[in-house]
Amino acid sequence: MKPDVLTLLKALQLSLENGKSLTNALNLLQNTAKDKDERAIYINITRSIQEGASFSNAIEKYISPSPDIIQFVAMAEKGGGFVKTLKSVVNYLEIKNRFHQESNDKIALPVIYFTLTAIIIIFIRFFAVPFHISEAKSYDPRIYAIIAEHLDMALILSNLLLGGLLFFSAYFLIVMIALFNYSGAIQGVAKRIASHLPISSLVIGYFEKFILLSLLSEMLKNGVSLKMTFKTAANSTIIPRISKQFEGILAQVSRGEKNFWSIPFFEEIEQHLLAGAGTVAQLGNMFGEFADRARFNALTMASKFFRSMTIVAILLLSFAVFVEFFTIVLTQVLIQQGIIDQVGHA
Repeated sequence: MKPDVLTLLKALQLSLENGKSLTNALNLLQNTAKDKDERAIYINITRSIQEGASFSNAIEKYISPSPDIIQFVAMAEKGGGFVKTLKSVVNYLEIKNRFHQESNDKIALPVIYFTLTAIIIIFIRFFAVPFHISEAKSYDPRIYAIIAEHLDMALILSNLLLGGLLFFSAYFLIVMIALFNYSGAIQGVAKRIASHLPISSLVIGYFEKFILLSLLSEMLKNGVSLKMTFKTAANSTIIPRISKQFEGILAQVSRGEKNFWSIPFFEEIEQHLLAGAGTVAQLGNMFGEFADRARFNALTMASKFFRSMTIVAILLLSFAVFVEFFTIVLTQVLIQQGIIDQVGHA
């Protein structure tokens, strides 16, 4: 079991603030770890650092956190005071975790409804329809023909239901991976797909903006140059269009141009405010305020997304219940009606 990155960094921050060295702090974590796999990871990180590797490279190798965390920790190593910057990283992670927690609370209902719909589809296709077909074979051929035609329609309806379930559940899963999966490659693919889909593109855009602006704000506050800050932003994001925008800003800064804030990443009012900033410290504070606003917008859009997916999941479940009624109840009605008609004609 891998250690939680927030727990690790917070423990290191507190240990370093109390005067311990980085290796001593890691040794303390080794001694207090209850899980042997977690203890082994701390041992490997300590050994890597003693062999000359940076702390950011060591945790990237043995813990594999998201790319923004690696950039943040690397910034802590290169920027001002390591302990001070590490504290900023911990604060950033706590905000990010709160965002995830607030979003996670809204995931349960769509998952439950999608699961119930899938169970009904499986029941209809693999149990109800075969059972009624088998039962109908024992009746008069005319009754069998009516039942077979009815069950063919039930299968068509269940196919439509299955298609809708696969489409919306795949959409939902892609957004979940884009928001909450920490594997760089998988999350990168999911973010690229989700950034082109309706509603989810806004959720991903605001969330990515919150991450980047939080990172840039702390970098500027800790004395990192503007050029290095933009380079980090271009390398940190997984979304190509945002990366290209910051590469454009970096090129303009390298050429000595000043009006480089006019990119889609920043809203129009943000562009005007940034253009009026007089110092790097002011830019850092502005980025922090913009990050808070982006987090609020991300949560708002995430709530709309989860609400929409819940409504869709309820509609799919309702349709599934109708198909189940159509398959089971109406089939029995047709059988009884066929038997009555057959007796009447006799």
